[in-house]
Amino acid sequence: MDESISKRAASAHDEHAAEKPTTGSTSTDDAHHPTGWGNWRVIMNMVIIGLSLGLFGYDNNFVAPLLALPLFILKYQGVRPAFTARILDLIITVPLVGAATGAFLAVPLMRRIGRKKTMIMAYFLLCTPGSILQLFAPNTGALVTGRFWNYLGVSVLTTTAPLYLTELIPPHVRARAVGFCIAGSCAVGIVATTVVWATERINDTRQYKIPLAIQAVFPVALGALTLLCHESPLWYIQNGKPEFARRTLMALRNDATHVVETEMSLLHAAVMADQQRREQSHFWEILNRANLQRTLTSGALLCTSQVGGQILILQFSTVILVQSGVANPFQITIIIACLQFLGTIIGPTLVDKVGRRPVALVGFSILFVLNIAAGGLAAAGLTTKSQQLGLAAVFIIFAFFNAASFQSLAYLLPAEIPTPSLREPTMAWSTFWSYTTAVITTFAVPQITAADAGNLGAKAAFIFGGCVFVTIIWSYFFIPETRARSAAEIDEMYDKKLPMRRWRGYQCDAVREVSEKFNEKAGSVDKRAGDLELA
Repeated sequence: MDESISKRAASAHDEHAAEKPTTGSTSTDDAHHPTGWGNWRVIMNMVIIGLSLGLFGYDNNFVAPLLALPLFILKYQGVRPAFTARILDLIITVPLVGAATGAFLAVPLMRRIGRKKTMIMAYFLLCTPGSILQLFAPNTGALVTGRFWNYLGVSVLTTTAPLYLTELIPPHVRARAVGFCIAGSCAVGIVATTVVWATERINDTRQYKIPLAIQAVFPVALGALTLLCHESPLWYIQNGKPEFARRTLMALRNDATHVVETEMSLLHAAVMADQQRREQSHFWEILNRANLQRTLTSGALLCTSQVGGQILILQFSTVILVQSGVANPFQITIIIACLQFLGTIIGPTLVDKVGRRPVALVGFSILFVLNIAAGGLAAAGLTTKSQQLGLAAVFIIFAFFNAASFQSLAYLLPAEIPTPSLREPTMAWSTFWSYTTAVITTFAVPQITAADAGNLGAKAAFIFGGCVFVTIIWSYFFIPETRARSAAEIDEMYDKKLPMRRWRGYQCDAVREVSEKFNEKAGSVDKRAGDLELA
């Protein structure tokens, strides 16, 4: 009898030991910084979801050289040596209208059917048909329609993927997860540029059909792979399916029960506090007084990045370098693309390790200096080889720091700052204005830099430097430090109107309550084990 009781006591004690966090940590620390999180399921989800932005990267990088292919011009315009401005507007601008529309289409889909099914629908019902129509388009009208339909899907993916990843990945690697999307976009973009460059020498329709065919294969392959991904635990809890959420988290957190239960508690706390608001919420609530600051902060970097010099120095780099007399502009453009990719790898890691605010303030300050340097070299006349090489070096360095700062943060903030009930509309709002700002800036840059227009050339960097300076000041007052913070903690600190500079060291009530509940449970198990031993 005593032996039986002793075994039961030992069992209870072992059960508690399995759940109890190690000395020197709390349950919430384990949830924020779980060890051994990088199992194959997490990596699989990161890779598959991260590559979804690769479709945007492919199109964004292959369309410019594609439009210069002689047989492509012959097919869709005739014998002219280059596309007219009217056709270029149709092929390039109309799809961006589709992208802006797709951002709002993603909101009801994500809420009704979940993140996973939304992405699958975007791949198979939007991107795949649109890409196939481009491949076999008999005329310009069909080509533009295919690009519009494809960009609807691309926009749904770019709106959904960052949210999806932040809800699957532990908070302490959230920036790296979202950053992987941008890295995937850059990597696929390099592939796209290489493919078009390689097919330029083919003298039949394969010259442009091979790049278009590869574009059509991507959504089919990624759509099939997405079937293997897990649905968002937050979406499960929001839709009354906690057991599905727990099952997903157990698979993604290596069956670490205490980590999963703590994370479930924090998700429940955020959803319960937000439940009534979610039931009554509508899209435009993101612009209410209570949510306006979070909405503007979420989308600000997606817009300011467009006027921070990246369109001038990245998208128009070849043109600007040619105008400036720099030798080997194509090779320099390839180096710029590679440094941009390196920045998307290093930047998100810094954002997770160092924090959002330090990366933003230091990174934007460096970009300000680089913009002024580029403008200064251009103002000096770029008459010597050293000045021309200096401008090329500034462009290359800019690509790295822009990717490490702006691109590492721009999609992260709208994925983690909004309150849970307004995540989808806030992300859609941010994506919409990103595309809108891109359209305006892309149209404006040639007007202020071209010799037959403003004729500023690289001196236009002064204008973008001024925009970055304003962004630095704004960032100090409005970008919060959300590193390793749960949705409940972010809600609490915004509700308390805590100054942004005080977020880093603040101890939230939400964490304290979860920790106390965990300790009460642990104490109950200890007491039960002690009673059994005494008996």
